[in-house]
Amino acid sequence: MDRNPRPVHVTLAELTPLAADAAPTRVRINRIITREEHQSELTQGVCWMDPGEQTNRWSSREVFDPEEAEHWYGPVDETYYIIRGRLRLTWDEGVFELGPDDTVYLAPGWTYHLENIGDEPAFFVYNMTPAQE
Repeated sequence: MDRNPRPVHVTLAELTPLAADAAPTRVRINRIITREEHQSELTQGVCWMDPGEQTNRWSSREVFDPEEAEHWYGPVDETYYIIRGRLRLTWDEGVFELGPDDTVYLAPGWTYHLENIGDEPAFFVYNMTPAQE
């Protein structure tokens, strides 16, 4: 990989969500900044979730266990910044309820599940490192 990354400007209007059935956690996403396209060590993306919509369970543990999760990222650090909507993030030891202007850090080594618990579509920005693609 050529490690000469260049600045890039992306507007939300340019993005088309990946359909939920093709996305790794089964909700509509768009990966904006990636290793493959931008030589970035971080992945940035956005996610859209309709009321009642849920992800599958995903893991960031060191080793994948298909008994506990449907998708595995490996040990990644991840953050979400909620723009709109109400979300419930469930992890191995608890639950966070999230709303607009909230940020949550998803530490590596855990299993997670996300649900839109509000009555409006949710939208958030996420970052992962190391980059996923």
